[in-house]
Amino acid sequence: MTGREVALATLQREDVPLPCMTNFWVTHSAYISRVIGRDYWAEPEANFCEFVRRTGANFVPQWYYPREAQRKLETREIMHQTRRHEDAGFRSPEDVRDFIEQLPEDAAQEREFDLEQAAETYARTILTHSQMMGPDVLVIDSFGMADFMGAYTSFGYENYLACAGLYPEHIRRYYHVSAVGARLKNHAIVQAIERHRLAPFVYLGQDICGSGGPLMSPEMLRELYFPELKWAMAPLIEAGIGVTWHCDGNILPILPDLLDLGIVGLQGFEEEHGPRWEEMCALSAPDGRPMIVWGCVSVTSTLPHGTPDDVRQSVERSFTVAGRARGHVLSSTSSILPETPMANIDALFDHAHRFGREFLGG
Repeated sequence: MTGREVALATLQREDVPLPCMTNFWVTHSAYISRVIGRDYWAEPEANFCEFVRRTGANFVPQWYYPREAQRKLETREIMHQTRRHEDAGFRSPEDVRDFIEQLPEDAAQEREFDLEQAAETYARTILTHSQMMGPDVLVIDSFGMADFMGAYTSFGYENYLACAGLYPEHIRRYYHVSAVGARLKNHAIVQAIERHRLAPFVYLGQDICGSGGPLMSPEMLRELYFPELKWAMAPLIEAGIGVTWHCDGNILPILPDLLDLGIVGLQGFEEEHGPRWEEMCALSAPDGRPMIVWGCVSVTSTLPHGTPDDVRQSVERSFTVAGRARGHVLSSTSSILPETPMANIDALFDHAHRFGREFLGG
């Protein structure tokens, strides 16, 4: 089996003899440079592809690699965090309210959307990236969602959340407008996947939760946000496209709402804040089969602060708790940052192959 075939069969919950593993979202450029034997920054995208191939990762669910922001972090350049939302004119909840009142009506978005062009652009992106990676790597992409996290980035947390409390119907409209565009995009994704015979899977999510739970009350999310999100995702769910959702923070208070969306997979799990790997592996998808799970090596505890033995133990736990033929993808919980010891990243890749083959019988 090629690496691409192993990854696709894993997502289809077949019993495969070899492990499916992501590229672990490594943003440690010095580590990448060491693996490929040349300066990563000379040609980042091409070197990212070479890194994935050399590590033996066979699944890239997101075209994410170190760019200028990571370079500045690694070289310790001074980075000033500006209040960009204020520069854009958002200084109060009322500014957010007024902005939302100017958003386009549904019909205007629908008139301007070119389904054919969107479908071909989506397909061309995946096909190009797949060609760059080669036959041993499965590449998938994201999907359309009603926007939650973009709002706090654009408006500022206080303005956004205060507006939700003071003007809930305006926030509902914001979610709806973003859902209209997302639903149109998802129709295009369905067309792209069917026409070009792409892998019928997508991945991403919205950062809704922190360590203490969701940024809005579950009740408010259920009233304002989740109905729009579910409506936006419906074209994918109805077409049988497998959606894996990225889980940030303590998702437990809204886990039933996420499952109600019709997703078949979950990725992430900050176990320090509530969700346990054992509990996630016990979940079922809407079709009654085991929930696809991607995990579960922590980028906030084990990888930056543990030892190589700790990393190896976490890899083994990920495989043994998940078991076979249930769509287990070995994954880090999020991005592996530059402060992570190289020996720990070595242990992650090496043991993923060594123990994964042993456990699966390959």
